[in-house]
Amino acid sequence: MEAEKALLPPAGPGRRQVRDGALPMRLLYDMLRAVSNYTATPCARLEKGRSRGKERMHSAGFSFMRSKHVLYAVFAAFLLAVPAPAASAGGIPVPFGVTIGKKASPDAVGEAFLGLPYRVDGALNAAGEYTLFADQSKRFSTPGLNCSGLVLELSRLLLGRNVTLQEALRDRLGDSGPGAAHGEDWDFGWDLILNISEGFSRRFLLPGGGVENPEGTNGFSPRGYDIHADATKRELPFRFTRGHLYLISLNVEGRRKGYGLQHYHVGIVHVASGGQAWFYQTTGKGGGANRRDLKSAAGWKSFIQAFANNGKTRKMMLVLEVDLPGK
Repeated sequence: MEAEKALLPPAGPGRRQVRDGALPMRLLYDMLRAVSNYTATPCARLEKGRSRGKERMHSAGFSFMRSKHVLYAVFAAFLLAVPAPAASAGGIPVPFGVTIGKKASPDAVGEAFLGLPYRVDGALNAAGEYTLFADQSKRFSTPGLNCSGLVLELSRLLLGRNVTLQEALRDRLGDSGPGAAHGEDWDFGWDLILNISEGFSRRFLLPGGGVENPEGTNGFSPRGYDIHADATKRELPFRFTRGHLYLISLNVEGRRKGYGLQHYHVGIVHVASGGQAWFYQTTGKGGGANRRDLKSAAGWKSFIQAFANNGKTRKMMLVLEVDLPGK
């Protein structure tokens, strides 16, 4: 799932440009070079003043030393090729490429992900390892998340619950698997935000100040706010308040052949200590993880431009309000 137009990420903390494999390959090269430099000089030359018999002994042992150290270097590079995550406050692993202090504020948690590269289907498992939603046996040594992966990881850290990929991917109503009448994964975003927030106090925000209990609903109804309606601009930004996390599923009809309605993109809104309603998302065209303040005129304008209607499509924004722990 990906937004259709770019939202250029602002310059700021956490911006990175990393190519897959660059870190471990460079590390392996440097280690092997260091070992080569160390063993390229026969031991006999380093043992000046010793007898010729000892020289021959050291020279004979040279090839063994070189092969032994090369093996050590290769083994060490293998161990470091997929960096181990560090534990965060609350026991949620912090992934490689993201720096978060043990007592970091919620504001700092969101900021730490800005600029994190986009990866198609990219996710983090419960151990903090970069993988894919569709193939969880994969491991990556460089950062990369798609929109669902970013929302899942920010939710883990801000809600304090280490949701597994299996829990996040559950098809709640059993209506979107292979061969589903409405298309495979047509309600993926709807499933995701409800799976992530399972067990928390939560409610859908509806136009006109209304709310609805998610239990008993489905991906067809409610659909939330019309992104481009003037009433949405006047109302929704002011409904984002401190003490809550907002999980967003963008949905539209007629976007893809063979589908009717599709929940095609997700984001997350956190209200900062300064009052900004930061909408976090990641897209391939947008340069990775980025954010916009939906309470500012410039931020709202940028948001609706990024999700412009195409032809007769009408893009909607389903907002799930989740109470933060300790509220």
